[in-house]
Amino acid sequence: MKSKKLLVLVGLLVIASMALAACQPETITVVETVVVEKEGQTIIETVVVEKEVEAAPVVEEEAAGPECCDAYRIALFEEPVSLNYWNYLGPGSSVWTNYVISNQQAQLFQLSDKRFDFVTQLATEIPEAVDNGDGTFTMTVEMLQDATWSDGEAITAHDYVFTFNACKELKLTQNWPNQCVPNGVEVQVTALDDYTVEFVFLNQVPSLGNWQAGLALAPILPEHFWADSAAEAYTFLDGVAAPELERPEDCEAEDADADACDAWAVYDEAFTNARTTLYEADASTVPVFGGYSTDTWEPGAFVQRSANESYYFKGAEVVEFEDGTWQLTMPDGTVYQLYGNAEGEESLRFTQGPYSPNIVFSIYGSQDAAFLALANGEVDYVINPLGLARGLREQAERGEGIETYTNADYGMFYLAFNMNKFPMSNYEFRQALDISIDKDFVVNSVLGGVVFPMYSTMPPGNGFWHNPDVPKPYVDLTRAERVDMAVQVLKDAGWSWTAEPFWDEDLQDVTPGEGILGPDGMEVPELTILGPGPAYDPIRATFNQWISEWARELGFPVQSELTGFNTILGPVFIDANYDMYILGWSLGNVAFPNYYFDFWHSSQCTADTGNYNTPCLKDEEYDTLTEEFMETGDLARAQELVYQMQVVLADRRPYIPLFYKQVHDLAHNRVVFPYSETLGGIEAQTGLQSDAQVLLSK
Repeated sequence: MKSKKLLVLVGLLVIASMALAACQPETITVVETVVVEKEGQTIIETVVVEKEVEAAPVVEEEAAGPECCDAYRIALFEEPVSLNYWNYLGPGSSVWTNYVISNQQAQLFQLSDKRFDFVTQLATEIPEAVDNGDGTFTMTVEMLQDATWSDGEAITAHDYVFTFNACKELKLTQNWPNQCVPNGVEVQVTALDDYTVEFVFLNQVPSLGNWQAGLALAPILPEHFWADSAAEAYTFLDGVAAPELERPEDCEAEDADADACDAWAVYDEAFTNARTTLYEADASTVPVFGGYSTDTWEPGAFVQRSANESYYFKGAEVVEFEDGTWQLTMPDGTVYQLYGNAEGEESLRFTQGPYSPNIVFSIYGSQDAAFLALANGEVDYVINPLGLARGLREQAERGEGIETYTNADYGMFYLAFNMNKFPMSNYEFRQALDISIDKDFVVNSVLGGVVFPMYSTMPPGNGFWHNPDVPKPYVDLTRAERVDMAVQVLKDAGWSWTAEPFWDEDLQDVTPGEGILGPDGMEVPELTILGPGPAYDPIRATFNQWISEWARELGFPVQSELTGFNTILGPVFIDANYDMYILGWSLGNVAFPNYYFDFWHSSQCTADTGNYNTPCLKDEEYDTLTEEFMETGDLARAQELVYQMQVVLADRRPYIPLFYKQVHDLAHNRVVFPYSETLGGIEAQTGLQSDAQVLLSK
């Protein structure tokens, strides 16, 4: 009989009726999920045992005192795109939007503070995966029964099913596919009652990719608020069915099937209209689950959030232990405990807010202006997703009471190619440009070492997933060697010039190429590299200008096009009509980097689906690796696959990683953070808005 393995996150769930008494032995009931071997099968059992444990001593948290809490004033230097959460995970995806609507949605599960463990939120426990014996698998999730939205309406299983169905049936784009069809999984989701959600996996085993990093973390939005907008969106799909004719690859081609193109155009337009209706619906009064609702937005001036005093976890205490235990104690004394026996030193302890009555985001329009406002005491914190020039940081640090918190980053700044267009579609073009880009020179000689050159698509700060052996063949080459090597790569691939570029020893400079032609004699059109301007991010603007110059040395007609951040989003993420661009990603789930699927799997091509594979990489070897990665339940195998994917991407070059940064969070010392050491820094936690305590000014 073939052995079957079911995925499970082994952990503990401890529920006690009251808080543990300090240092007194106590018998508690432990519901423990274990993996056991029986008759050649790896199966899951849940056992209930009585354990005598020594309760952890109660350590009183050092509170900010009666002076807490004032409004939390945060500086931004770019507008959000929308306050609509559907839009935020769709075409309006922007880090600036994230900051002003963060954590308003509910989830069944979440990632814990600092360690990023998979833990419960509205779920009462981590469920077992049940093999139904017919190739399908069932996960049943029980929910808390007394959590509410900020308007007092109960949060139920129906809210999850509503959000899931809208995501799947309206074919929502960009971030949304990972919330309902990660890796193409087919799942039937049902509300068995008001507080029980059943997931039946029809074509895949529940895995790290489709469950822990997918459906389990999906947002839950309030059905009672969004039902009318969703119903309006669904009207565009009435009577619409997928055409029986095969979808043509290119309707612009002379031999394209006109009937098929017309039929698919009607189908696609219906879904576009449906999605647009939902993405553009008014969200100004949406009820929230998290610590704050966003209630005022004055474009160009400020955004304001107000505390949700009915937040379910307000006053709950979070404790993490060195033995891996995660523990949540509710105000009524109920204790939820996972992954250990609460032994050893505590690595984290804080009480959840919200504390500040309001959060006020002031929009300054530039990084310089935002940090000047911090130095002058106008704001308490600058939320900064970009690199920070040393001079600007030092200037801001001279402000009274300014503290700096430094952490490793979990992000990537990169150059992307539109592989649907010539010459970006040409492997040797991308290779030659990669050879010509001297990251170390820009970072160290031009930028003064404020960022770090990057050679892999995984930043080294996430040590478990970063492959230190990704090839770096062009490090330490001289300018002359770079030009010679790039020219030879192009010549070997059939490229030609009327005047070939070369390194002039006498001038100690490059004599640029002229009249470059592709391997088939095709002329290279005028090309642009989109990127943010120097007022928004001088580091990316600097890279853009140097890369454009080095491309012109090789004879390519490339211009640097510096523009506003929000201006770049349309041509890149909606129209998929660009040549090259330079942007940056915050990479999301630290524990499981499913962005390797979202950014580069062929099914996610932006031009085809509206999702996040903006280069439209379509590579069979890479697809095979990432599909196994998304389907595996073996963490060690997942790591091996991510290592291999980093090597493949370094060769195929849909992106050329440029640099990563160290995070320097600057805040006034009247802001008391629950913790400050975390991968990605305080910025990646959106300023710890719910849990920061802001002392009243004296």
